[in-house]
Amino acid sequence: LNIGILGAGFLGNYSANILLKLGYKVQGFKYTKPSKKYNFPIFYKKKDLNEFIKTSDVIVSLLPATSKTKDMIDKKFLKSMKKNSLLISVGRGSVVNEKHLSSHLKKNKFFYASLDVFKSEPLSKNHVLWSLPNITITPHVASLTVVRSAVNYMYKRYQEFKKNNKIKNDVNLKKGY
Repeated sequence: LNIGILGAGFLGNYSANILLKLGYKVQGFKYTKPSKKYNFPIFYKKKDLNEFIKTSDVIVSLLPATSKTKDMIDKKFLKSMKKNSLLISVGRGSVVNEKHLSSHLKKNKFFYASLDVFKSEPLSKNHVLWSLPNITITPHVASLTVVRSAVNYMYKRYQEFKKNNKIKNDVNLKKGY
């Protein structure tokens, strides 16, 4: 089973390394050339995206919400995926074109999706995705914040601020994440 991590940044790399330890074959895709060594193959050129899609049995989307990723998982993307494969979306809901996904799921009964994020949350009760048998929907709980680690992280940042009188931002505003 070859698992493709779409969005091989911090979370993608972390997830991939756990999957590797569990014995899965993993590959990643990111929009920028890797600046560090990964423990798995990385696709980063736009022209290589199709190869990444076609060689993945499972694709896990961990992409951020940017103008580049909006509706990235569309009918063309889905059509490139293997007929008997799984799409897992736990990054941002704006990455998946829900209309295209609904249509693809209806036409391909052996294609599966597991979605934790949506364009509009919570997903409306009458949304077509609820009625499809080849989808699992979760209520945006793919990752929960562990209070102790969050408090420790905030305290560490506070200590850095007290020392340097500067606040380090984890978000790169130019990239949008």
